[in-house]
Amino acid sequence: MRKHRKHGRQDQRGAVLVEMAIVLPLLLVLLVGVVDYGLVLREYQILQNAAREGARLSILPQYCISSTPASDQAAVTNAIKQRVVDYLAQEQITIALTDVTVAQNIVVDIGGGLSATGSKITVSYTRSVLIGNGWPFGPIALKAEATFRNLQCS
Repeated sequence: MRKHRKHGRQDQRGAVLVEMAIVLPLLLVLLVGVVDYGLVLREYQILQNAAREGARLSILPQYCISSTPASDQAAVTNAIKQRVVDYLAQEQITIALTDVTVAQNIVVDIGGGLSATGSKITVSYTRSVLIGNGWPFGPIALKAEATFRNLQCS
């Protein structure tokens, strides 16, 4: 009788190992998915902050396109874009100047039927996921926008 019981415990241990071998990969995929989701949220917040930084800069009078000579307008726009790219580089996110769009003198609704001119900065970024880029996982496209009301151009 005792031999039979001992043999039964060994069978149980083998079953536990098999169950662990089945469940462990699923748990690891879940863990990597949670970590990746957290990284995506972090990077989206950084993109949002970079767009705000660019919008903050673009509303300043010295960066006002309408008061800048036509020959210098591209330089002013590139300076705003470069500020956004530099902000992201501090956080180890690399984008090109072409991933940043600057739209100054857009109409902004400030409520109560009133409107003003504003600046809108859009930042686009694509990041690959940790698990792999095969189906159903693939690169994640993130887009952040910030719109600020322009200060008076001098």
